[in-house]
This record gives sequence, C-alpha cells and structure tokens, in this order.
Amino acid sequence: MMSLEQIRASVKSQMDAWQAMVQAFEVQMNLGRREAIDRLEQQKQMFREGLDRLKSEAERSRGMLEDRRQALATAFDELKVQLSLGRAETHDLFAAQQRALHEAISKLDKELNRNLESLTDTVGETYVRWVDTVKAEYEAASAHFAETQARQKANWEAARQSFERQLEHYHKQLAEAQKQAVEQARHLQSTLATGMDHLRDSFTRLFQISGKDGEK
Repeated sequence: MMSLEQIRASVKSQMDAWQAMVQAFEVQMNLGRREAIDRLEQQKQMFREGLDRLKSEAERSRGMLEDRRQALATAFDELKVQLSLGRAETHDLFAAQQRALHEAISKLDKELNRNLESLTDTVGETYVRWVDTVKAEYEAASAHFAETQARQKANWEAARQSFERQLEHYHKQLAEAQKQAVEQARHLQSTLATGMDHLRDSFTRLFQISGKDGEK
C-alpha cells in the first residue's frame, strides 16, 4: 500500500477532498445549527460503519505481526469511539470533539503506515476518502457555532448570494479539472487550492454576520 501521505498528495485524492468540502458547504449553507449537527451525526454514522469494514479487511491481511495487528485494531476502535460520542451542543464541546477526532485519526494513520506491506492500496484510498469527507463535514458544521443573528436580515442574504456565486465558479473549475487526465489536471491544483481557501473563508464569514444593520 502507498503511504497515506502519498495517497493524500495525489491529484485524485485532492480533487475528492475538495469535492467533499464543496458538497458540505452546499448542503449546510441553508441549514440551521441543529440541522447542521444532525447532518454531521449522519456522516459520522456512515464513517463508523465504513471503519468496521476496513478493520475487518485489515485483520484478514496476512504477514502482519500479532502485536501490530492488535495495535492497529486498537487504533480503529479508538477512532470509532470518537465518532460515537454524543451530539455537541456547545462550541467548546464541539471543538473538543473535533480535536479528539483529529488525534484519533492521526493515531490510526500512524498504525496504517506501519503496516503498508500487509495492506492494499484500496484500504488506504478508501480510508483517506472517508476521513476527508468527515473532516469536511466537521469544518462546515463548525461555522454554525459562530452564527450570531437571524438569517432573514439583508446582510445575511447579500453574503449568501455572494458565496453562492463563488461556489458556482469553483464548481465549474473543479468539474473542468476532473474531466481532464490526472497529469493534465496538475497545473490547476494551485488555482483550486487557492479557490478552496477563499471558499472556506467566505463560508465562515457567512456565519459571522453581525446583523448590526438590523439592530439599528
């Protein structure tokens, strides 16, 4: 199996990660905070189920030393525990869960990388895709905790329309890149990465609308 770093650095994985983020932004843009957390919980459930399948496949791998097999199984279980925690209803609890999830992912990354010779590329690619998806959902949902005012105000609507225009433009860029062969798409990576940074900032600002105009 390729290392997880190699998989994540590939054009295909980066395209998939950006697509997951775009989808999370699109869906969560018009959700309330509770609805956003509901969606996150659904994504976590899907990831948990996927982890069970990957764990079973990894445990069937031959040539893995028993102590490494046990360490890998433990890392799978610890990540599953983090994905099984209850809903976060406060910003601090949400942030703590997000940090713990990233720590558990890092631990499982390490164990998977230790056993590259015993695992298939399919295991690594599937794992990376699911990790990127759940991270995207967490990032999108976290913006909702910054929301301070009702969305019917004019400044919210103006910000939402601006973000939608940015999102549509990025969608077209990403779709064009995905149509091209991987090697041909490499020159677009920098542009897409920069575009994603702008989208991420705009999405966060969308949920930081102060609504001062509505308070005057």
